Amino acid sequence: MLLVRRGITRRGRLPYLRPLTQIRTNSIGLSVCEDEIGQQERFLNEYKIRSLLEQPILYYAQKELPKFSMDQLYKQSAKLSSTTILQNASMTVEHLLAYNARRLTEFRKLPYLVVLNPSISESYNTYLHTMASLLKASLYPPHTLAENERFAKEVLAEFIDVHADTLPSLSKGFQEVSNNLLSFKQIKAFLDEHLRERISMRLIAHQHLELTKSIGNPDKYVKGGKYNGVIKMLHIPDVIKKNAAVVNDITMLKYDQSVPISIDTNLYPLNYWSRSEPPLEARTEEELLNFPYIEYHLDYILMELFKNSFRAHIENNVHDPVQVTISTSSSPYYLELRIRDKGKGVPPKVLKHIFDYSFTTFDSGEGDSYKTLNVPPGLGANTVAGMGYGLPLSRAYVEIFNDTIPDEDGITPGTKGSLTVQSYYGWGTDVYLKTVGY
Repeated sequence: MLLVRRGITRRGRLPYLRPLTQIRTNSIGLSVCEDEIGQQERFLNEYKIRSLLEQPILYYAQKELPKFSMDQLYKQSAKLSSTTILQNASMTVEHLLAYNARRLTEFRKLPYLVVLNPSISESYNTYLHTMASLLKASLYPPHTLAENERFAKEVLAEFIDVHADTLPSLSKGFQEVSNNLLSFKQIKAFLDEHLRERISMRLIAHQHLELTKSIGNPDKYVKGGKYNGVIKMLHIPDVIKKNAAVVNDITMLKYDQSVPISIDTNLYPLNYWSRSEPPLEARTEEELLNFPYIEYHLDYILMELFKNSFRAHIENNVHDPVQVTISTSSSPYYLELRIRDKGKGVPPKVLKHIFDYSFTTFDSGEGDSYKTLNVPPGLGANTVAGMGYGLPLSRAYVEIFNDTIPDEDGITPGTKGSLTVQSYYGWGTDVYLKTVGY
């Protein structure tokens, strides 16, 4: 192969030689190599994408979005038809574009050096590329059920997949810039909104995917039904057992131990939340243990809570089961779960930080202990200790429906969802999950 000399190195070293086949001439007659040309082309393509997206980002970031409620998801399910699914597809893209543009705008409000952090920049670029994908989808909305199925599989499924594992990188980035470039208060304010809107974005996409599956499957589709979308009627003991089994698989890998659970109920009085008269028709205990909710939301919350409780039992050599007490109410639906462990509790000085995003304490002895099994969802979900997003994100999953909207009579329900912790240092911890179902 013919070689050309690029230049003599200092101190008499051999010249650096580059294959002639890798040399090109640029527009002004200077020789450049192919990898340099490739970098230039990639840079120009990125610049074109960013330039083309500026106006759409500005436009969509200013659009108002409806407040989420379980009732809205029910209405989408009840109205589902071959006509409304196509309307919902267009609305889904518009809402995702608005959320995506708002996230990009919030990233840009961060100090420039923060966004330059490689991990934070990676998350920012993810939103930038999904913005381009969604804009393309908005130009060619589905007009038939077949086109809607392709839209669901190619656009929405890819959107969910791309955003599935962004949190570990984002957590790493904020850990690196905390204190020096951003205060904890600034980081918390950004993440509180970011995580809630991320949950909303993924929920919008999941809802349309489930509606698409229902309308395309006569065995699943119920005309006028409440459960054609993401909300399903769940048997709560089964959901609890499933997630306990998943976490025990993780603890077996890490500790070669598992933790038993016991499930009991507190079903009296039957309507203790609604304060209404008890129903005339009798309901069995099994019926009372059914509750309508979004299963993957409940899965994530329970996994995080069980990770904390199970690790506390194992590391403190506690052999008693973790106790889960189920309380329910109907008309309207409310659910409360109490998860009680005897894992010696949380120190008072740590308890007040239990829902903080842990960036600077991970390497200290105290930080690793109180973050316990908290990890972001995605690739980190099968690890034992993570970035400290588990509990704050679990609370965000509960509170996404906490800000309830008024009903048709203008009355705002008084009972809302919450995730609270009571710990008795030296004994154990109670976690209360309370959420609405409607």
